Amino acid sequence: MSTVKSARTYSNIPQLVTGCYALLESLEVSGTSRGKHYHTYRPALTKYGPYQWLWDSGWHMIVWSYRQRENAIADLRTLLQFQQPDGFIPEIIFWRRNRFLGKLANFITGYSHQEFTDLTQMPMLAYSVRAIWQATHDKKLLQEFVPKIMKYLEWWCSRDHDNDGLVSIIHPWESGIDASPTYDPVFHLSNPRPFSLHLHFWKLLWKYRRVGWNQTTILQKEWFNVEDVGVCSVYADGWGVLAALAGEFDNELANRCREQYRRYQEAIIHKCWDEERGQFVSYFHQNGAEIASRAETIQTLLPLLLDDLPADIQQKLVARIKDPGKFWLPYPVPSVARCESEFNPNECGLLWRGPMWPSMTWLVMEGLIKHGFQAEAAAILDRWSELYLQNGIWEYYNPLTGKGLGQKLGMSTIIVDMLERFGRV
Repeated sequence: MSTVKSARTYSNIPQLVTGCYALLESLEVSGTSRGKHYHTYRPALTKYGPYQWLWDSGWHMIVWSYRQRENAIADLRTLLQFQQPDGFIPEIIFWRRNRFLGKLANFITGYSHQEFTDLTQMPMLAYSVRAIWQATHDKKLLQEFVPKIMKYLEWWCSRDHDNDGLVSIIHPWESGIDASPTYDPVFHLSNPRPFSLHLHFWKLLWKYRRVGWNQTTILQKEWFNVEDVGVCSVYADGWGVLAALAGEFDNELANRCREQYRRYQEAIIHKCWDEERGQFVSYFHQNGAEIASRAETIQTLLPLLLDDLPADIQQKLVARIKDPGKFWLPYPVPSVARCESEFNPNECGLLWRGPMWPSMTWLVMEGLIKHGFQAEAAAILDRWSELYLQNGIWEYYNPLTGKGLGQKLGMSTIIVDMLERFGRV
């Protein structure tokens, strides 16, 4: 596999890393709200507000673990202040929001809390705890964080409403990949316009308010009950990561995590692999039926995260990644395969229909590295580095031209982790 100007890329890595940390530092928010002290990093200086998003913070923690580990620790402790007794961790915590704005926002959105949302987000926090452990080797921190993240993943078990080993999301925002074509069939849409799709997003919130955000009722109503194979894969791998971390201080806890990992991993492999198509699929529930969603999106690659993925399936997924008609574009990995009719890499108001998103590229690379595809991962990193050096740090990118789009997003600094792991810093 070819690389893009790798010599120039390597020589300019210090400049790239410096820019990443400068961006993160500009996003810092701290203070006291409702009796709680917070120290975190907002997603961007524009659009998102001075709030804390679950997966944005999770990526920030990984990056900070290399340079100022105390920032990563403070960020996680800040997030966990709003973990609920049942283990739930919200998608967004509204630090700095006054009570009047909170009431007004709840009236508009339908959320039941002024301080945080009733939705969660991609369950990737096990990777953050792993990064903190690798930076500190402090078992007291493991003992503090691992049980809390375990409880969060146990909360997700309640989303396995049909007990098939696949967890459900109840809103596109919970995956973070909200405008993915994976969800079009749920809304009976084909190549939707931004307004029509976002209207469906808001309608879901209003429906959930009517039933008091009762999770069981929401799943049964099947307004949006999606077993996203990407979310399921990150969730399952989270149990595996926690098993390794728990093994540092509590073997019984580690065994519990391994048991969960085996269960959810096996379900993804046996239920979501479509042998005829040679790809993984997601499912959604509607009118009492379980229906496959077969759009070839980046979610279909994330089962590479699973330890026990059969070798033949690994090879088929890697072949798709390396196929220039699918995912091997000038700047991989796009959020939708190029061959799909929904592929649209330009700024169109729907952010997940073709652009390259750094956080998802990181997850694909994590899977490649796990199964020994180092050359493929290194080639992606070459192009990713060159992309940043040419265009700066952005929310997402046109994978054909490299044009940066969206916001100057903090979680895009996750490239630092891969640069460190490949010894390029």
